[in-house]
Amino acid sequence: MTEAPVHRAHVRSPVDVLRLMGGAVMMVGGIATANVFDSTLLGLSEDGTEAIDGLPNWSHDVPAAVLAVAVIAAVVGALALALITTRFRRLVMLAAGFTAAAALSVVLGEIIYSIVDEPVRESFDNATATFRYRGTDGRLDPGDPLFAGAVAMVGIAGSYMARSVTRRLAAFIAVYAAISIVTSGVPALGLFADLGAGIVVASSILLLFGRHDLAPDAREITEALASVGLVLVSIEHLSVDARGSAPWVGTSATGDRVFVKALGRDERSADLLFRAYRWLRLRKTGDHRPFVSLRRSVEHEALVSLQAAALGIRTPRILGVADAGIDGMVLAYEAIDGVSADTIDDIDDDVLVAIWRMVSQLHDKRIAHRDLRLANVFLDTDGRPWLIDFGFSELAASDQLLGTDVAELLASTAALVGAERAVAAAHVATDLTELERTLPWLQPLALSTATRKAVGGEKGLVPIRTMLIDQCGVPAEEPVKLERVSGKNLFVLFTIGLSAWFLIPQLADIDNIWRQTREASGAWAAAAVSFSMLTYLAATASLLGAIPIRLRFWPAFAAQMASSFANRITPAKVGGLATNIRYFQRQGVPTAVSVTAVGLNAVAGVVMHVLLTLVFLLLASGNEGARGLSLPSTGVIAGAFMVLAVVGFGSVALPYIRWRLRTHVLPQLRSGWEAIKTIGHSPGRLLLLFGGSATITMAYLFAMVASLHAFGSTASFPLVALLFLTGSVVANTAPTPGGLGAAEAALIAALSTVEEVTIVIPAVFLYRLVTFWLPILPGWAALTYLRQTDRI
Repeated sequence: MTEAPVHRAHVRSPVDVLRLMGGAVMMVGGIATANVFDSTLLGLSEDGTEAIDGLPNWSHDVPAAVLAVAVIAAVVGALALALITTRFRRLVMLAAGFTAAAALSVVLGEIIYSIVDEPVRESFDNATATFRYRGTDGRLDPGDPLFAGAVAMVGIAGSYMARSVTRRLAAFIAVYAAISIVTSGVPALGLFADLGAGIVVASSILLLFGRHDLAPDAREITEALASVGLVLVSIEHLSVDARGSAPWVGTSATGDRVFVKALGRDERSADLLFRAYRWLRLRKTGDHRPFVSLRRSVEHEALVSLQAAALGIRTPRILGVADAGIDGMVLAYEAIDGVSADTIDDIDDDVLVAIWRMVSQLHDKRIAHRDLRLANVFLDTDGRPWLIDFGFSELAASDQLLGTDVAELLASTAALVGAERAVAAAHVATDLTELERTLPWLQPLALSTATRKAVGGEKGLVPIRTMLIDQCGVPAEEPVKLERVSGKNLFVLFTIGLSAWFLIPQLADIDNIWRQTREASGAWAAAAVSFSMLTYLAATASLLGAIPIRLRFWPAFAAQMASSFANRITPAKVGGLATNIRYFQRQGVPTAVSVTAVGLNAVAGVVMHVLLTLVFLLLASGNEGARGLSLPSTGVIAGAFMVLAVVGFGSVALPYIRWRLRTHVLPQLRSGWEAIKTIGHSPGRLLLLFGGSATITMAYLFAMVASLHAFGSTASFPLVALLFLTGSVVANTAPTPGGLGAAEAALIAALSTVEEVTIVIPAVFLYRLVTFWLPILPGWAALTYLRQTDRI
């Protein structure tokens, strides 16, 4: 067995996080598979048993016994070796990994046994396999603790052993698992769960204790380069930015300085993880399939570097490539005396033009650098630029990769010398086609993290984009949509999933719900519809009160109907806000006044909602019914306010929070205050604004109460009001259009605390029918009318 040197640093690798997640998914998937396909797996097991019945009896038990003994011997041998060589950290990690994985396998086995069908359980009760774990009741366990423990130990040992050895051990364990499954006579229900358990435990142990840093060290690098004829008399590690590798600088026997780029298997694993993240996050990455091995990626870098040098590009000459350490590789280049371009305060325009000319030469041959930031531009002692680090480069590159190259360099240079000089240098040294390729990719997501931060994100890219269009004659083109998955998307999916998880069980008895709906009181249902229509009248009054200009009521009412339709097809009420602003603009209201009025109307709605919630909280606290509420004690209220104050002041102490308050919150508050002072001279408008907002909330509340009474509810009105208002907060903050899914789930959960579920569920669906679904057609008609009359 080939082992790493004794003195190795321990590091925590992101690869273990990925494996931990994969193992957890495998465990859950294993349990789900056992639950869904238990009968199928039982049939396969019976078929396998019949297939081997014709073999001699010894073949049923001996192979499994031999392999089990061999696995146990390997486990004991690994622990003994760690003890004999006094590697106590390794001993603890291996022992803890085996024990934890075996225990987790037993737990998973119990879970699986409890969820499968009775005939499948009987197969475990009657099994005669000898070399498998049995529970305290004597039955065979669906899990195999020996298999799970062995997987965990191999996962831990793989952090310091060569991959070839790890693969052989994994193959040996796989053979043991296969033979055990065939000869045990029971279905392999716990196989995937045990495999996931071993991976989860191994990854957790490595994250807790750290894994060996297998990046080549100084001795291994020196020996590797000596094997290709490059003898170093000294070498030291550099603390500089080098994505995906560890940089070193040494001195050869002839006195020449040598730059060494060392890569280990952990760097490659991190690169694969980064590529996977980009694929999940972005629609178009331009990434080709990763190389099958670290060796192939190193050879590719060397090839592109030689190709660039052959084109006359100033790039360091390759001195040698060699294997190093455990599964590692090194590349040696001639060292250039000078500084990295990102470490200086300014760059001469002639140097900028020279950089762009080299880039243009590369792109003429369809070579993309793919990390073209100033950190990879080196200035020698004569001030000449050199391009370095072709580790992410591509030959026969697409227009996307070439355009991203230009975008990266434009943004990186603009962060240092300003957008005007950066664009001017690119315009002088490249042709229009080169610049045209970059506009769709000149966006934050297409840039490296370092460049994105340096240029200031989208705000820093706007002047670059403007100059390309106005001064260079580049045709305007919208940025390509790159984002596949965002935090907002995930939140929407989570909200929908959570709502579905809550609602589906409630809808299991859909026939009963439909029967109850047909038996609902027609008078109360009509009242609910009337209150729903009242909300639009009140919304019109509130919005007209927020605008300092007199507008006609009924066209504004049509605008409110249209905005409700827009809210049904857009998340977070974005469509409704845009519709109202557009309506005001078409009536001659300045844009700034329109935006302020819509924002002020929203603020008034929040204020009245909070005030009404407090009012009903006081009313509900005095309710003497069994389901009444009680206000918390004065001490509890004071403590809550103190916690809120500490959190608030602590948040303000953070620079990012202060920046958000300064740039987003305070301007809106000032604008709102000015708008209130403007309409404050008109008491009638104030009454319309706040009275309309209160009426909207109360009309929705009465629609909910009417829906409850339609099904015979007798719940206390203050309690219903309080719970409805608090539940509505969840619906209003949900990112789905109209709070779809979240509103139903929140209202059912809240109102079920004061009324029977059999009443609450149909009542909530009636309420959503009259307030969400029925207004869709009138809203569409109103939107069509406003468009035809040129009012929107």
